[in-house]
Amino acid sequence: MDQKAAIMIVIEHFGNVAPGTKCSAVFFDKHRIAREKDFYAKLYSENGVHDLEVLRAMVAANVPDDPYWLVSLKTGDGATAETTRLHRVDDRTGKIIPDPA
Repeated sequence: MDQKAAIMIVIEHFGNVAPGTKCSAVFFDKHRIAREKDFYAKLYSENGVHDLEVLRAMVAANVPDDPYWLVSLKTGDGATAETTRLHRVDDRTGKIIPDPA
């Protein structure tokens, strides 16, 4: 899968992408995923989560283990408020990864 394919998967999945929407995608490989997990672990521990098991569960709930594409859809024309939506696409399956609830 490449950047264009990841973006098209998101557009086809949601179907309500307005003309002029700026789209981009960044690939998260094992190295980037590890850095993202470190970021969330630090963030949660700075906000009072010190139980290691709870910390690991919170990080796991927010960061997938397998490589994925983070797709950004940015709407707005600069004169109005811009809105950015972020979606993850599993690199192996091409499926949208649901946001943690």
